[in-house]
Amino acid sequence: MWLATPRPTSVSVRAGSTALVGRDVEVSAIVKILLRRPAAVLIEGEPGMGRSRLLEELAGRREFAAGRVLSGACQPMREPFPFGPLLEALRSVGDRPLGPLSPVAGVLRPLLPELAESLPPRPEPLADPCAERHRQFRAVRELLIACGPALVLIDDLQWADEDTRDLMRFLTAAMPAELAVVAAYRTGSPSAHGGAGIPFRTRANVQTARVTLGPLDVEAVGKLAEELLDLPRVSAPFTAKLHESTAGIPFVVEETLRALRDAAGRLPIGEVLSDRLLESLEVPISLREAITERLDALPEPAVRLACAAAVLAVPSEPAVIGELACLDGDALRSALLSTLDGGVLGELGGDRYGFRHPLARKAVYDTISGPERTLLHSRAIQVLAGQPVPPLTLLANHSRAAGRTEQWRHYAEAAADEAIAHGDTSRAIDLLQSVLAEASLGEDDIARLATKLSQVALRGFRPDVIETLERILEDLTDLRPSVRGTIRLSLGMLLVRTIGRLGRGRVEVEKAITELVDEPELAARGINLLAQPIDGLTPLSWHEVWMNRAREVFDRIEDPELRLALLGDRISTQAHIGDGSAWTEFTELPDQGSGVAERVQLARLWCNLADAQSWAGHLARAEKLVTEGIRRATDAGALYAAGLAQGTRVRLDWVRGDWSGLAETTEQLRDTYPDLGPIVMECSLVLGGLAAVRGEFAAAQRHLTAASVHAPEHGPIPVVLSAAGVLIRVLLATDDVDGACAAADNAVTAARRKGVWVWAAALVPAAAEAYTRAGRWSEADAVVEEFARGIDGKDSPVSRVALLAGQAILLDARGKHPAAATVFDETAAAYEALPMPYQAICARERAALCRLNAGRLAADRLAAGQPTAGDRKAIEELTAAAEAYERLGATRDAGRCRHQLREHGAWAPSQRGRRGYGQELSPRELEVARMLSDGRTNREIADGLFLSPRTVEQHVAKVLRKLGARSRTDVARRMTTYAPATADR
Repeated sequence: MWLATPRPTSVSVRAGSTALVGRDVEVSAIVKILLRRPAAVLIEGEPGMGRSRLLEELAGRREFAAGRVLSGACQPMREPFPFGPLLEALRSVGDRPLGPLSPVAGVLRPLLPELAESLPPRPEPLADPCAERHRQFRAVRELLIACGPALVLIDDLQWADEDTRDLMRFLTAAMPAELAVVAAYRTGSPSAHGGAGIPFRTRANVQTARVTLGPLDVEAVGKLAEELLDLPRVSAPFTAKLHESTAGIPFVVEETLRALRDAAGRLPIGEVLSDRLLESLEVPISLREAITERLDALPEPAVRLACAAAVLAVPSEPAVIGELACLDGDALRSALLSTLDGGVLGELGGDRYGFRHPLARKAVYDTISGPERTLLHSRAIQVLAGQPVPPLTLLANHSRAAGRTEQWRHYAEAAADEAIAHGDTSRAIDLLQSVLAEASLGEDDIARLATKLSQVALRGFRPDVIETLERILEDLTDLRPSVRGTIRLSLGMLLVRTIGRLGRGRVEVEKAITELVDEPELAARGINLLAQPIDGLTPLSWHEVWMNRAREVFDRIEDPELRLALLGDRISTQAHIGDGSAWTEFTELPDQGSGVAERVQLARLWCNLADAQSWAGHLARAEKLVTEGIRRATDAGALYAAGLAQGTRVRLDWVRGDWSGLAETTEQLRDTYPDLGPIVMECSLVLGGLAAVRGEFAAAQRHLTAASVHAPEHGPIPVVLSAAGVLIRVLLATDDVDGACAAADNAVTAARRKGVWVWAAALVPAAAEAYTRAGRWSEADAVVEEFARGIDGKDSPVSRVALLAGQAILLDARGKHPAAATVFDETAAAYEALPMPYQAICARERAALCRLNAGRLAADRLAAGQPTAGDRKAIEELTAAAEAYERLGATRDAGRCRHQLREHGAWAPSQRGRRGYGQELSPRELEVARMLSDGRTNREIADGLFLSPRTVEQHVAKVLRKLGARSRTDVARRMTTYAPATADR
């Protein structure tokens, strides 16, 4: 069949087999069966599921290295060789000595000339062909017995001829004691030689299993993408799109990834992993050939039906596909069965039929000539327009493909209106963007469509919408002020959300407010946005002017959705700045909205209030709000609010100490919204905090820079000040006191300029520590006192605890250790109640150190091992802190505690004696291995674990030896599969 679409010249190089991904459960189960001989395993699966690759993996398993591994494959030949796959497998058995063979084995000499020296002489042929055949079967079994432990792997059993099937039945009916057989079989297609059934009939003493291979899950597809694209990680959205486009079929995934890899050199950096590229990717050659081969085997009516399904592009009922293909009745049923049997179409549920994955559809679509496509798309419009509920988006797509421009615009706008009504934000934006991209639109049409786009765009975040709105404002100078103001208002709101464009966004909003003088309700939205104080260094007093204006216009507004928006933003703003009445006002609001617009506003309120409550330290409230807020926002199509709430979620997990897998989750979230400033900065704060507690100070500073710690005018101030607190502690940990003080100066200046001290809860204790370390006592006292005044009367539990922490640090720095220990104890208890476990452990550690400093003994008493009762209590507390840090994952802090214990002569090894770990990594070696995997140098590991460089060198050598790693870089790969024993021997 000729391809209708010409292909560009390309070269695709295959670099051999990839690692087997996503089949660990299947491989483990099969190996377990095969080790208990005799054994027979049947592996079945649809084309492309990786049966052959699984056999290849089994052939290389070390569990079978001591015996023979014999491989053969059936071929789709018109006249196959008798016993072909088994003879292919047996021809290599002479590579090592065989056991004794009787004369009957000599009948195999003509079939296996490679084994002539190992086989007995050939006996005289028998006159009866059936008897001669039986003797051949016996000879094969005897040869397999002589092989000793043997694993026979037969691929593509569906192509087996009758002779091979009979021989397989003979062998499996009475298997040799040391034999294991694995056969792979393609489901979904009949045998090429008319055979029926699988030739596996075993006795009760044979271990048997039937393994059905299904598609890979999303996680496995992601791992395969990382390997084939040679990347450390791929984003969650890309992985999800790749899984959707390939249906998780391993062959399709691999071929798609190879095509992506080949395209990498022809595309800008970053484009390789975009959804847009994935959607526009040419069908990989091998996949196209496989689909075309299946099409060629179909009768002509079935080909027409497949082409009709490709044009429809979505799973459809048989009658719809048949009407487009001009088939009905028996002809339709016959054609449909042919496409199903041929593996071209599949039943996708609900009496709908289509392609398993988009690339298969595209491969078929590419075989249709241009004129035929146009005809089919035109016919599809007639078919679909006559349905009780016309599918507007599909009608728009078919109209455009058929070249009917006016009809396409009509359907696209109608489909966008429908999507807006149903909360399908992304679809609405896509449709409106596509129409606005047309050059032949009139100004009235542009104004109408741009107004719709600007309004729906606020529910989500698409940087490309900003470009569209900017172009329209620049090109259309005669727009009515109200239309221009509407578009400009949305542009400003989108710019405010974008990294580095906060100031310009506010300018655009102020301009829009003046243009919307005749549209007070729209102007109120702009006023409301300028009342939000969380971003940038603009003082709270400036925002309060706009807050007052928002209150003034609120009573004049009648639109219930806008009233709810203003009220919701006022509540979240008041909660952010520490006004406790906001929570009471929230609890009095209705729980549900009457339409999509009101549900969007309620979802925004839940998400924004979750953020405010989390910064205030009401963590239990925030947990409930963020979970429900994400659900509501997703259901209502408020994608921007849902994205922000996910940022709140990862930060909540961070402060609550839920760190397992948090770094990976946060990186994926950041990669999902690379242009959305608030999410990028919040994720960077979390990643910086996690890196800091692991002692990865360079990575921590890199992440904190992305959190806008050095550019507070561009970021959310709570994030900036919290990032500054982490940065100060990182710099102090490396004894860079001057750098810590400089960071403190910048952040304290930002806090003073903003005037919202409840956001400085993470900053103030760190700044006080830096100032006291530098001897800048007046500044240390001043920042704590100013913080105390700023949070007085505010609803911020975390600020009250931070004030205690700051006061304890001042006491400790002045040598008032007993008093400091008491206040640190209060601080720890208060942090535990929030709960903020990491900060609580830090306070416990400081309290213990204060007690040790208060009761410091003479060097001779410590050497004599005679600590006081107070010292013993402090040592127990410090030991408990080290263990708590360890459980949390704060490895550097745990190392610091152990170092302090050694410094105070208090390190005591376990009384049970040192455990012998053999080839298993010890806990300390496991820490070193993980740090090696992160690319840490010996010096960085020593600093992070408070060990000497010589000790680290010894640990590194043991890690390399125990993991069998050839180099430090090889450790990372081996650690992905390392499973430490959990039982304490």
